[in-house]
Amino acid sequence: MASVMHAIPPLSRWAAGLLLALAATASIAHEGHEHGAMAGKTAAKPQLATTAAFDQAGHLWVTWAEGQHVVIASSDDLGKTLSKPQRINPQPEPIYTDGENRPKVVASPDGALYVSWSRPLDAPYTGFVRFSRSLDGGRTWSAPVTVHHDRQPITHRFDSIAVDGAGRIFMTWIDKRDLLRAQAAKQPYDGAAVYYTVSTDRGATFAPERKVQDQVCECCRIALAPDADGHMLALWRNVFAGQIRDHAVTTLPVDHTAPTVTRATFSEWRVDACPHHGPALAVAPDGVRHMAWFSVMQDKPGLFYSRLSTDGKPIGTAWAFAGSPQVGAQASHPALLAADGALWLVWKQFADDRMQILLRKSTDGGAHWSEPASVARTDGGSDHPQLLARDGRVYLSWRTQANGYRLIDITHAASGGQS
Repeated sequence: MASVMHAIPPLSRWAAGLLLALAATASIAHEGHEHGAMAGKTAAKPQLATTAAFDQAGHLWVTWAEGQHVVIASSDDLGKTLSKPQRINPQPEPIYTDGENRPKVVASPDGALYVSWSRPLDAPYTGFVRFSRSLDGGRTWSAPVTVHHDRQPITHRFDSIAVDGAGRIFMTWIDKRDLLRAQAAKQPYDGAAVYYTVSTDRGATFAPERKVQDQVCECCRIALAPDADGHMLALWRNVFAGQIRDHAVTTLPVDHTAPTVTRATFSEWRVDACPHHGPALAVAPDGVRHMAWFSVMQDKPGLFYSRLSTDGKPIGTAWAFAGSPQVGAQASHPALLAADGALWLVWKQFADDRMQILLRKSTDGGAHWSEPASVARTDGGSDHPQLLARDGRVYLSWRTQANGYRLIDITHAASGGQS
């Protein structure tokens, strides 16, 4: 696993053991694709790392990797059957397919479909961020392009992609060009940087990339979500002074103004390691920013939830909604969705010798939540959960070794008292 563990301070050694356990569960989904181009030469077979999206017409699109090809399939019956997978990249290339670094599909309000992924290079932990588009409803796809101008054989990976209400495409990724500069100047530098680019012409071109923030965690996904005013927000695990691995948030400007970065979480987790565990972000219609993330707070690992106001100030205190003081309590990889006047929160938790997806729901803006309800389970390997909404219903998108891809209606799954 890339940078899962470095030198661990004694205070955090037991927490590092939990990180390794969580990373090991994530490794089921990528099966060795973390270490450069040679890893992409494994036998062609479906991977578990899968992303899905509904387009404006209500069709479901599902993308994943098969060998050295990103493939996509569609469904008109809510995932019960999928069309024959279509190759996005006609020419084979290695593809990162771990839980945090996977092919992704998003649908634009104007009907376009966009797919992104990270391509490993020959050296470990290096890569390029790739992109393809379909402007004809998924019938044909453009030749893949690299979205960043910097072509050094370094880390450009862990890409995220989102589209705002105006159809502009935002792409972010983890980038290590500034680490190289610091090393050349013999200056200290922790982690990597977040970079981003924007396309205003439906992916025909991308603006030169811009740096958002130095010294961020190297292997955690970046969460993107448009705010109530249509601006794109980015949330990532940052490296604050003293190796504090909390989160930061910013609005990604379309023009040339500088991003204003704000600290978003305050768990004060001090660990010189990357947990391969990015945050989840959802913005409600009132503009409040809802976040869920993994951390270790007061020496206890777990999943935490908190809120930020429209001006970036914390609302209340962080709440541990899953996990326990015991090291073996594996609660991980939350997903958040604001839809149908409610907040939906799911996560993975290993209990009773099987992996489960648990759900909590809030109908009062995150002040109170329903008791956890199990909405899916499996005995074998599984991907991270994703939440989708369509026509007033909420769905869990999940892929497992035992059952393949499933889209599960969870609209009425949450019930019981609120906490």
